[in-house]
Amino acid sequence: MKALQLQAIHQVALIEADVPPIQADEILVRTGAAVICTSDLNDIRENPFGIPLPVVFGHEGAGTVAAVGASVTGFKPGDTVATHPVHPCGACPNCRRGYAHLCTRMGHFGIDRPGTFAQYYPVRCDRARVIDPAIPFTQAALAEPVSVCLEAIQQARLPASGSRLLILGDGPFGAMMSRLTSRLAGVKTVIAGWEDFRLVFARGVRVNTAGLEDPFERLQAETGGEGYDAAILAVGSPAAASLGLRLLRAKGRLVIFSAIPGASPVDLFDVHVRELEIVGACNDQERFDQAVSLLADPGLALGDLVTHCFPLDAYTEALDLAEHGKDRAMKVAFTFEEAPA
Repeated sequence: MKALQLQAIHQVALIEADVPPIQADEILVRTGAAVICTSDLNDIRENPFGIPLPVVFGHEGAGTVAAVGASVTGFKPGDTVATHPVHPCGACPNCRRGYAHLCTRMGHFGIDRPGTFAQYYPVRCDRARVIDPAIPFTQAALAEPVSVCLEAIQQARLPASGSRLLILGDGPFGAMMSRLTSRLAGVKTVIAGWEDFRLVFARGVRVNTAGLEDPFERLQAETGGEGYDAAILAVGSPAAASLGLRLLRAKGRLVIFSAIPGASPVDLFDVHVRELEIVGACNDQERFDQAVSLLADPGLALGDLVTHCFPLDAYTEALDLAEHGKDRAMKVAFTFEEAPA
């Protein structure tokens, strides 16, 4: 099969590889689409998680069941499936506490399991769901992105009514969160970003902060000067995190969704006197089924966020567009013709 391999930092190659074998509790997926995530680009640029290389990478994918393991039930060849990259061990202390999404020994596509940037990839059967074949593969491949966005929104713990939510970042995740919160009664969502092209994909109040030395006053004005109940950091920027904290009202909550490597300055005195909270949002706590259901919702039109598709052998162009095309692209996907059986 053809597969995209991360061989070293800044070194990606299209290779011929063996079709991965499957264990008794796994299914083999013939890839229909695999979508590029910001974290894939980070892996190419600096490999922040220290992934052992080389590796077939990519983790957002969907496709057709090609084979099932000996102990698998509920799946058969030909089923259309969405998949989740996180494979909890089920036995570590976090898994036993009910926090499998924070598993300390988790498996993950593109890290210690074969990734989705390939014609085939294996997935443990509990991390796959049969979906309506009418849903395009590019849309089905967004199941995990939707799952983690739902986790971030849950971590914001918005009041039941009259809530004000600020999303910092106009990338695919920020736009996706804005669409998901558009269905929450009593929530006013404001999304701040830099690119008009990307802000068009968002719902709620859209504010372009490009050119503003300090966007505080502009964003605060959307709350009548009262501040936000919660802010979700959907861009990996220390400056944006500081801005989010400043814009919170007393007892407000900053959700760190996008990772910020290294140390970041935090005004802990401000956190103290206004009783602010800073919480993380990493992976998702059993939101896969909800995400799959929402993918089929035509009103959310989540598939629209995939703006460009490329065959795997055009990987250089696809990765470059995903990395540098913020003024003309949202999600970029690899799509696959029928792979050899």
